[in-house]
Amino acid sequence: VYAATAEGELYVLDAKTGCIHWTLEVEASIRSAITLDQRGNGQLVAYFGDQAANVYAVDATVGNTVGKVLWKVDVDEHPHAAITAAPQLHNGRLYVPVSSREESQVGDPRYPCCSFRGSVVSLDATTGARLWKTYTVAQTPGPTAKNSIGTQLYGPAGGAIWNTPTIDTKRSVLYVGTG
Repeated sequence: VYAATAEGELYVLDAKTGCIHWTLEVEASIRSAITLDQRGNGQLVAYFGDQAANVYAVDATVGNTVGKVLWKVDVDEHPHAAITAAPQLHNGRLYVPVSSREESQVGDPRYPCCSFRGSVVSLDATTGARLWKTYTVAQTPGPTAKNSIGTQLYGPAGGAIWNTPTIDTKRSVLYVGTG
């Protein structure tokens, strides 16, 4: 069993006994499920994202004493970007939904809201190389107005992707839900 925690730990447990095979601590909290893949050479790989918008590929072999990070990629530079859902794996590509914690800031009149745009990032599953990135809001946010205390506001923004993408393999179409 592969499980993650809000403290940023990945646990690999024996499904029969509950004993811990190994753990791995990463940079930030993990909210997503784990996507597992058995590569052609038999290697088991776990893919997941954290609340700092990093995506990881980890050697998930049970016989290890600790999970070895095969690659780690930061998929978004926004300070509130986060990965909240499992990446979707298909034909050697990892489709990563990018969300945000910016919503938690909107109640603060001093926060220059809002500049985050949701996106999907496609990564090569073997190397972590970015293949493409597409935003849910095409236009880059810019200054719009100032609020009652003089804080500069920005827009357009939003469209965070909180859930795992779905792939229609027959039509080669990727579906995502936005918030």
